[in-house]
Amino acid sequence: MNKRILGSALALACPLAMAQSGVSVYGVVDLALSSYRGEGAGSRSMLTSSGNQASRLGFKARESLGDGLWAGFEMESGLNADTGTGQASNTNNQPSGAVNANGGITFNRKAYVYLEGKDWGQLRLGRDYTPAFWNLFAFDPFRVGVGMSGHVLNGTTATGFRASNSVGYFSPGCTTFQCKGLFFQGMVAMGENSTSDATRRDGNLHAWRLGYGGANFNVAVASATTRNAAVGDFVQTNIGGAYQWQGHRLMALVGENKTGIPVAALSGTSRGRFWQLGAWISTGTGYIPISYMQLHRNDAADSAARKMAIGYVHPLSKRTTLYGAYAHVTNKGALRLPVSSGAAQGPVPVPGGNASGFDLGIRHAF
Repeated sequence: MNKRILGSALALACPLAMAQSGVSVYGVVDLALSSYRGEGAGSRSMLTSSGNQASRLGFKARESLGDGLWAGFEMESGLNADTGTGQASNTNNQPSGAVNANGGITFNRKAYVYLEGKDWGQLRLGRDYTPAFWNLFAFDPFRVGVGMSGHVLNGTTATGFRASNSVGYFSPGCTTFQCKGLFFQGMVAMGENSTSDATRRDGNLHAWRLGYGGANFNVAVASATTRNAAVGDFVQTNIGGAYQWQGHRLMALVGENKTGIPVAALSGTSRGRFWQLGAWISTGTGYIPISYMQLHRNDAADSAARKMAIGYVHPLSKRTTLYGAYAHVTNKGALRLPVSSGAAQGPVPVPGGNASGFDLGIRHAF
């Protein structure tokens, strides 16, 4: 009898095991010793997460349906590796949708299912990066950590990087920011408000990205509009490009973030324009990331900021990397940008004050 029960249990378990065999688990643990300073606000030393790549834990799977058709999913959680906590997400692309105040695990980075055809591209449903974010990622030499410029450029909207409740499309052969030939990405997302609400369109987003990837260069233009009645909508537009040769990579990025109504919390500004030049300089074994950015806002104080950053990235193996980065921000007028943001935000300087800081860290991918 016991043998019969055991056999039945194994028979039930085997199909489940086979169904799960295609699921991949991946991630990054990245930690740095950091010290940040803000003029008039002192300094802060700490252990920070995500100095070179975002610390994360992910799951994904892909299944062939035959005739060039595929289905799959990806779920990815951002991690604060220094404390073992998860990162915040958003349910409706609005300030009211912020969740995870206690640091529990959420799949805030990605949570989508997709259907893909080799001839027509990929359709995604769920939470994903917006098309306008991909240019900020693709053409910033640092992407994360103290050297990144994303915290300076993305504005204050909940959809600066990602959007929930979205439907996205990727043209054939283009499922990330790196694509070959002519490509297109599009997205619509919903705030999911009641039709009886006065702000029923808040949190709705429509966005697109169009570009071309060649053998040693790529260029893309993108735009995203998030509905928000209080500020007259938030519009994010940018264009970027890169050229690579002999292990080196030169990058440029230009863009504008604007609202239809001046934002009192941003000193009455309704527009921020920026440009950035950057590069990866190959050293044979590692590389040196370097960038220079300028930002100007149209407020009464004629506020502006400059950010310079330089670093070094040295791989010890395919999975483990050592790195260091230093950055300095010069603020003018009403701007008081810290050198970094998020959970590892440096001290916020006084208006027009400078900020600076460095990261020294190790990254391990699996």
